[in-house]
Amino acid sequence: MGEGQNKEILKKIISFKKKIKNKYSIERMILFGSAARTNFQDFNDIDLIIVTRKKHKRLKFLPKLYHEWHIKQKINFPVDFISFDSEAFEKLIGEVSIASQALKEGIEI
Repeated sequence: MGEGQNKEILKKIISFKKKIKNKYSIERMILFGSAARTNFQDFNDIDLIIVTRKKHKRLKFLPKLYHEWHIKQKINFPVDFISFDSEAFEKLIGEVSIASQALKEGIEI
């Protein structure tokens, strides 16, 4: 994947956050995993942690995020979302967890 394509994907992630931030009370978004570690080279999908101000039911919330990503924003790139409310996220960052690892190695959007 070329550098121009890398920048385009990052722009789409930033735009995605701006468009859903208020609608879903997004407090933080963190790009993590191979996409964050390898500067968008040699990875299969985008891994995003979504932290919301409000508690939510993941089984209802995650399909909404996928709908926003693929249908409304028309981003044709595979994505995996992991969501937390801010209270749960804060608890996890003090432990050995995907949240603490993402903060350590990821990119806050």
